Amino acid sequence: MEWVETSGKGKLAGFTVIYTGPTFMSEQGFDRKNPYVSGIVELEEGTSISARITGLDASKPAEIKIGTPLNVDFVEFGEGETKKTYLAFKRLARRPRKETCVTRR
Repeated sequence: MEWVETSGKGKLAGFTVIYTGPTFMSEQGFDRKNPYVSGIVELEEGTSISARITGLDASKPAEIKIGTPLNVDFVEFGEGETKKTYLAFKRLARRPRKETCVTRR
């Protein structure tokens, strides 16, 4: 096994919405009223990884789509010596549509 640098880009391959998570997630404010998304991300390089998924509405799981483009994100929790960093992936921002105006002459 060896460390390999990746682009940090991928797509959502599978997910679950978690309403009752481990203690460290409850400490971050997640519970039945505020669920979070955990998923499998297929990286551009072909490897898959499990991570928390941010930037999606966990209260509307039917709107979360397999294949959603994602980018690496790091979530920090705590302060000082107790501060921890967790691997996550975030939905890529949607590009704004170009608005066009059609008029008659």
